[in-house]
Amino acid sequence: MTTDSVRAFILSGGGGRGAFHAGVYKYLMQRDKANIDSNHTGRWEPQIIVGTSIGAVNGAAIAQGMPADQLVEVWKSLEEKDIQGLPPGMRGIARWAARAIFGELMDAKLPQIEPKEATSPIPKEYWPPLPLLPNWIAERLVGHWINLLDTGPLRKTLFTRFGLDEERLAASEKALLIAATKVRTGESVMFSNREVMDHKRGKMRRDVFTGITADRILASCSIPLVYPWTFDAGTESFYWDGALVANTPLGAAIDMMGEDASVPAEVVVVMMTPWWESGDPAPAKAETEPQSFGDAITWMLDWMLLASFRENLKMIRAFNQLATREREEGQPTYRYRLVNPIIVSPLEFLRAERIIDYDGDVSARLIDEGYKAAKHAFEKAFPISRSGPD
Repeated sequence: MTTDSVRAFILSGGGGRGAFHAGVYKYLMQRDKANIDSNHTGRWEPQIIVGTSIGAVNGAAIAQGMPADQLVEVWKSLEEKDIQGLPPGMRGIARWAARAIFGELMDAKLPQIEPKEATSPIPKEYWPPLPLLPNWIAERLVGHWINLLDTGPLRKTLFTRFGLDEERLAASEKALLIAATKVRTGESVMFSNREVMDHKRGKMRRDVFTGITADRILASCSIPLVYPWTFDAGTESFYWDGALVANTPLGAAIDMMGEDASVPAEVVVVMMTPWWESGDPAPAKAETEPQSFGDAITWMLDWMLLASFRENLKMIRAFNQLATREREEGQPTYRYRLVNPIIVSPLEFLRAERIIDYDGDVSARLIDEGYKAAKHAFEKAFPISRSGPD
């Protein structure tokens, strides 16, 4: 494919693993890439960005023009307290237990968020494990809460560290789509900084709502049970994390590419899960079954997040076969676009607790891994031999 291709950048969810995105983006924006064909040695600038969960956070920063080096530095400087804290309704033994558990997982003492800064709803009922105790005991020991952590700090960090500017996003030359899941129906919904046409049906997509706001980014990040759901006033609905239903929503990105199917597309998909196909070496851990409870949780979560992408990839490859046939038959008008998916993924499994663990030292390693993974994927997808000797 040439530089005339439409370029889309798909950022999957993964919480604290999002530093991996920054490393990938750093490589993509490198001006002089070695060991790849001449069409891809320069900056690989995406025109379309799709983000889910932490991918929505990074995607918004990229869409409004944050340089790769700045995104890297933001991730290196983040700490847990910049993202989350204990909900204001948590009390007594529940607060003590939460701090002990999360302190073990992320080696950090989380603050309790003040009600005026919190995003957590305070339910009327007490937590179910203490239904038979008097109210005053339940109040002191447990309190009122239905999510483990509060995202008030993340909302603030979107503006102070990621430089969120809703007006700049609306005016950006880059198209941005972020995914969320309706709490009451389980439907996948997309928010975008511009309208998206369903070209197969000839009408606007009903599952895409125009406008990117801080609340809509938070909605995409609202991991069920861990974080509170987020209310969006524009659609009058409550939302959970987009990865719950669609971790890598490629369909909307392809619709965003326009009607002219003669223009090919390159789609860089950043996964937080090791990805290998027939003939590729598998991660060392995949040679056996999970060896611990932590391994089992990590694998279960990763395979759930990967399921929708597998189906999307099958769809793309099926449409590519139809597109190839159209071109071989010399049809004057193409219905199907040739799409080249470039999958960037870590070589090994990233622990499940990294979803809520934000640590500068670990983030630095993930940034380095993301850079190396992107380099490996581009050298595989665009070898020098493809365009002849340089």
